[in-house]
Amino acid sequence: MSFSQKILIIFGKWKHYYVFSALLVLGSVVMRMLEPKVLQLAVDGVIGYFNKAGLEPVEPKDGIANFLFNLLPTLSMDNLHWVLVCLGLLYVLIALLRSACWFSSSALKSYATEQSIRELRDRVFGKLQRLPMQFHHKHGVGLLVQRSTGDIDTVRRFMEGQAIDIITMASIFLFAFIMMALVSLPYALVAVSMSPVLLLSSIWFFKKQKQVWKEHEDEQDKLSDIVQENLAGIRVVQAYATEETEIRKFRKQNDLTLAAGLKHNDLHAMFWPLSDAVIHIQIGCSIMFGAWLVVSGSISVGELVSFYVYAGMVSYPLRRIGRIVSQLGMTKVALDRIAEILESQQENYQGIQPESLLGNIRFENVWFKYREEEDWVLKDVSFEIKSGEMVALLGPTGSGKSTLIDLLCRFYEPQKGEIYLDDVALSQLSKAFVRDHIGVVLQKAFLFSTTIKNNIAYAKPDSAESTILDAAKTASLTDVLEKCSEGYDTIVGEKGVTLSGGQKQRVALARTLVEKPDILILDDATSALDTDTEARIQDAIAHDDSLQTRIIVTHRITAVQAADRILVFDAGELVEQGTHRSLLKAKGFYNRMYDLQVALEKDIAELV
Repeated sequence: MSFSQKILIIFGKWKHYYVFSALLVLGSVVMRMLEPKVLQLAVDGVIGYFNKAGLEPVEPKDGIANFLFNLLPTLSMDNLHWVLVCLGLLYVLIALLRSACWFSSSALKSYATEQSIRELRDRVFGKLQRLPMQFHHKHGVGLLVQRSTGDIDTVRRFMEGQAIDIITMASIFLFAFIMMALVSLPYALVAVSMSPVLLLSSIWFFKKQKQVWKEHEDEQDKLSDIVQENLAGIRVVQAYATEETEIRKFRKQNDLTLAAGLKHNDLHAMFWPLSDAVIHIQIGCSIMFGAWLVVSGSISVGELVSFYVYAGMVSYPLRRIGRIVSQLGMTKVALDRIAEILESQQENYQGIQPESLLGNIRFENVWFKYREEEDWVLKDVSFEIKSGEMVALLGPTGSGKSTLIDLLCRFYEPQKGEIYLDDVALSQLSKAFVRDHIGVVLQKAFLFSTTIKNNIAYAKPDSAESTILDAAKTASLTDVLEKCSEGYDTIVGEKGVTLSGGQKQRVALARTLVEKPDILILDDATSALDTDTEARIQDAIAHDDSLQTRIIVTHRITAVQAADRILVFDAGELVEQGTHRSLLKAKGFYNRMYDLQVALEKDIAELV
């Protein structure tokens, strides 16, 4: 998609405002072209007529000056002052009309720009909500924040300033050249003689600017990532007293960003003085040639005055072209970066939506890896979970447990094999249906900066008070609420910073239970809890009749002993399955893990 197409899409339904704004700009430019003609009439008409004692009639050479002259009272030696007053009034009238057109154009443009940018922000944020997890894992948070804010602001500045400026500058240059050519074509050509040089240099500047600015924005993305990551983990930084290390890391990236910024500044420092020098050479040539034409009698003094004003008008767009090109290059980079978000393939929520879900789960020969060049995370995994069962997935870190949950929730799709939900292929079911009926509580509980009550009712804000209380009770959250000064209305702070890890896990569990999912998955969701609290929660979940199927993902054997079945994973493979007792008797991988954890607990108990 070309740059102009991308801009038109952003204009959207507001593009008619820009068209009308452009027409008003043209009207303003036309009015501006008449102002030098008023000066020409004052010099050649009134002053020239007075100097010649009224012996020679005033006959403007070009049609526009003649039209304006006919609007004035008949010129005579008796009414020179009145004609001058009328010329002044005519100039004021033209200036007022020009200002009115310009003001109206600016107001329309500003209104349309803000509306268009508001819609663009909505589109980008909405798109980010619907992009698959692969996209979010590939792009850092700082990068996406920069594109959703800084890049959109770059586009806004272009639409607010340069989008209509391109039409303004082009029309000023064209109309000023025509006005000069009506009097003297050779003089007009001299007045724009250096334009090709500026045009070619601006094209070079545009290409270079785009390249340098992209480099700068890439470095800025990395800097934003560092800041975002540091602030998100500031407690870890201070806990390990690694502030100086983080500062050095920031300074290193900041120096790279500075280097890119200085390269950008050096480019501007070279271009602007050179372009100004070319423009002043052009103006100097224009003045000297005009003086020669006056001496030779080819043009009048009044025409020279108007020519000088028009020459200044011609030089103004030539001065502005570099700035427009600069902003154009920055905007193109910003649009390309925004387009990467908007043009990315979002999740497809189409699919079968059954009326109900029993909770039967079946994996058949499932293979999965996150990237093509990486090793398989899951290797030929097959198992079945019946409705009503409480099944535990056990294994060391990196064994593929959490990946199984990601596949079950359709955050990712397996490369080989198939997953079934109630004997229907998961790939055929609507993602919205799957996620509505599967509730997942993660180990790293994320809470929003609002009250405990709002966090619990996040998925269902209209939940009844009794539903929230029941969920909190099942999550063993009652004692936490008693310690909070405002109970359910206690603000938890950013990411739940005022709560402990265990307290956040319990709020997250209550949030999931409010949804009343058919399948509940606890992905190491009780790892920060003490043994007694964990046991109470598991007992409450085991006796919750609203849950069809329960899956506990953990690496702690103490958390799985009450499960109906235990699936043991190692290095992406299902190596054992059975009850706690049967697996101990098998003397396999599970038994070795059990012996290690029991021995470790004994050592800790002896130390205490």
